[in-house]
Amino acid sequence: MANKNPKLENLKPFTTDREESCTAQINVRIPPSLKAKLKNIDGWQEDVREYLQKIVDLKSA
Repeated sequence: MANKNPKLENLKPFTTDREESCTAQINVRIPPSLKAKLKNIDGWQEDVREYLQKIVDLKSA
């Protein structure tokens, strides 16, 4: 039986080259206008991860 959703055929298993995979989640409330601007930035998720790490490094030093 053929797959009824052709988009699922393009899915590949998730892989990472990180030392630790990014599986934990946090929720942060932000203004809708900030969310809209953020969504227009390519790779914003990785930028946020890097900034969060910088905050942790600064605050735990």
